[in-house]
Amino acid sequence: MRTSNLILLRLGVLCGGPLCGLLLADDLTLGGGARLTGTVRSINEAGVVELASKLSPDPLRLQSGVVEKVEFSAKSASPAPPPALVELTNGDLLPGAIDVLDDTHLILVSPEAGRLEIPRDALKSVQLGVQQRKVIYSGPRSLVEWNGGEEAAKNWTFDQNGLIANGQATASQDLALPLQFILRFTLKWQVKQLPNFQVYFADPLKAKGEPCERYFLRFSGAGLDVKRETTKGKRYIDILQLNRTPNQYPERQLQVEIRVNRKGSRLQVFLNGESEGEFVDPLPAVPDGTGITLASTAPNGSSQEIRDIEVLELDDSRGRHHSEERGDPKSDSLISREDDRWGGRLLDIRKTDDGPIFRFKSDFQKDPLEIPQADVSTIFFAVKDGKVPDEKVHPFVLRLRGEGALSVASCLFSGDAVSAVHPLLGPMNFRRQGIVALERNDPKPKPAPEP
Repeated sequence: MRTSNLILLRLGVLCGGPLCGLLLADDLTLGGGARLTGTVRSINEAGVVELASKLSPDPLRLQSGVVEKVEFSAKSASPAPPPALVELTNGDLLPGAIDVLDDTHLILVSPEAGRLEIPRDALKSVQLGVQQRKVIYSGPRSLVEWNGGEEAAKNWTFDQNGLIANGQATASQDLALPLQFILRFTLKWQVKQLPNFQVYFADPLKAKGEPCERYFLRFSGAGLDVKRETTKGKRYIDILQLNRTPNQYPERQLQVEIRVNRKGSRLQVFLNGESEGEFVDPLPAVPDGTGITLASTAPNGSSQEIRDIEVLELDDSRGRHHSEERGDPKSDSLISREDDRWGGRLLDIRKTDDGPIFRFKSDFQKDPLEIPQADVSTIFFAVKDGKVPDEKVHPFVLRLRGEGALSVASCLFSGDAVSAVHPLLGPMNFRRQGIVALERNDPKPKPAPEP
């Protein structure tokens, strides 16, 4: 089974030590779809959950295996991400702000773990320019804002950031989509009913049934696919087809994220947070529409929802640079935000009044380059002896805010603090508020994305 279909936290597989002092209003899903709300006080090594609940004056003790999922409440909205993302040689990720670098260590200031001293030999890469993405749209906020008003939005009802379709229904909106954008939404459907969703994007919003240049995602009982619609030649062209049928999602909901890079004619699809791969628009001219259309093609009497719709700006340079060929693994490599590339040695990172300066000795220049951090996109560090080290898989992963992910063999939750031992960095302490999740690490390789 794919990781995206696994429960976020399976109780009974947590790290050594109880999980204490968690936040208020935790939401528990039990076997068979039953739900409880309360305050999780502890999860012991056997997976027994102690829950403070209004149902009982004394804490409830829920046996291991009864609880299928715990969603921990958040104290506040997520802050802006730190400006750098450090990748370690074992693939772990640490968000933070770079202080200095010398021949032996990088000093990183983490909002969750404080000041960290990372051995240079443990560094694989550093991504710079991590920024909070600009939100273009977040909603729905009302029924009126979609499809030109309530009269046109036939068979839709509005409920708390969601549009509920009763049978066949269509709604659209011009969101002034930029050339590069991220579209996110959540699909929900009823028990014993098959979903039938279509979401059109980069849509010119022409009259219904009129051929046009756009993309659309379809999710139904047969699976999920993304197609390219065009006015020339064959009207619909497959971009990807996935055997992701509704029965693979027992909670009857699916989170979708589509990253659209019309500059590069590419789309990347994520389902429940996991990438299904990157795909190329097969036609030379990409759609230039700026709208989105939501469609329910379910039969009358069926009810299904689309909610939590978000559109954000996409700057893909960080991910694009990181995925490119790094060059000679025996040398450091630097890629600028303007796509300049150098191989050689990153001598150091120095603090100045104007921010960190990267001093890089290129293989083709006598004097070192001095590059402000604002102009740096990606640094790849030389692999020791030119060989990729063996990666020992540790059983658990701590998920941090800002895309952080750290492998640990054991950890302890106590009040607002979390302590763990990392295989490369040793003992570490974190703020509990900065921990997003604790998950079992799956050592099995993920299947390649289907075409």
